[in-house]
Amino acid sequence: MFESSPEGATAYIDADVTAPERILEAAGETLDFGRPVALILSNILGHVGDYDQARSIADRLMDALPSGSYLSVNDGSRGIDPVFEQAQDAYNDSGAVPYNLRTVEEITGFFDGLELIEPGVVPVAQWRPEPGSPTPEVIAEHGGLARKP
Repeated sequence: MFESSPEGATAYIDADVTAPERILEAAGETLDFGRPVALILSNILGHVGDYDQARSIADRLMDALPSGSYLSVNDGSRGIDPVFEQAQDAYNDSGAVPYNLRTVEEITGFFDGLELIEPGVVPVAQWRPEPGSPTPEVIAEHGGLARKP
């Protein structure tokens, strides 16, 4: 499934996001934590029900990375689309593995202590659109990118 090249390596880690130490241990087998890396948490933190726990996970993962590393987070957002929120709440009530929508302020909180890259935390379809393209529709998913000082 994954192939490495002389320019780098690719690895897959089968781990639970609520076990950041396991993730860091396994990632350390491939990544050089002495050099900046990117941590991408794309639609994963919503699976952690407690916001403080989700923040702690993101913080623990970023704490292990050196200065110059980047954090990318995008997750479903609450307070944008009531119809989407009702559908998500119904899904969560169905017995399926719940996905917790967060407010834009909560998503922004994942970047505390980091240097947020412009345009900041915005609807994902509006994060750096192609110049001259029509303004994308606002959707109930927000994200951003930040650099660790």
